[in-house]
Amino acid sequence: MNRQSIKSETIKERLAQVERRLQALVEGSARRLFPGAQVSELLAGRLLEAVREGLHEEADGQLAAPEQLILFISPGERELFKDPRLVEELEAALRSGGNEVGVCFSEEPFLQVQVDAALATGEVRVATQNHTSAIAQTSDLAAEPASEPKGPEGAFLIVDGTRLFPLEQPVVNIGRRPDNHLVIDDARISRTHAQLRQVRGQYVIFDLDSSGGTWVNGKPVRQQALQPGDVIQLAGLPLVYGQESQRLGETQEYVPEA
Repeated sequence: MNRQSIKSETIKERLAQVERRLQALVEGSARRLFPGAQVSELLAGRLLEAVREGLHEEADGQLAAPEQLILFISPGERELFKDPRLVEELEAALRSGGNEVGVCFSEEPFLQVQVDAALATGEVRVATQNHTSAIAQTSDLAAEPASEPKGPEGAFLIVDGTRLFPLEQPVVNIGRRPDNHLVIDDARISRTHAQLRQVRGQYVIFDLDSSGGTWVNGKPVRQQALQPGDVIQLAGLPLVYGQESQRLGETQEYVPEA
């Protein structure tokens, strides 16, 4: 067996150890945190599947977990996750299992919860993201074939009425943290506030469980497909979405609330 094959087998063994330990911890936490709740039956499995798919080996040989996990729940499970300590405990279970088998999880909070109106009661799904690659993976928003247009050409944002930000990537992270694609240095903006993602030929904005919230045309949203002229507000800061085919003067006028 050559060196590459030995390395591959070693990684497989480590992944198996990771999965067994995380499964024990996360399943135990899910059953205890949500006794009798239908969501607990799928929660551990979805989290483990996302972690397994997002594991990657870094240059020093360390196995690293995805930098962000986004747990999508149905509106019926919203009340289950009102207490932030529940999410913190799930994070702690994942970190504990990772430490035992040599998998590195982010030191910062990495598990976020969002409500997806398309999910039925008891259904959950998990999206993973590595900020270094800035590519999100989800079970129902699959990447479009390379032969098809990735998204609207010449899309852009007008930030706070003064700054033009072209949208040139399939996933655009927005927030106060310096590793976001669009960095907004404003105390109202969360570190990872929102994400723009190309889905079936158009941009969709997702609120990443921000503290200040995300609005489109004056209505609070968790996710919303965008049309030219839509006014996005992140904790009150305005961004206007536009496309090249639309003349700049045709964008919707932003009128601050009184």
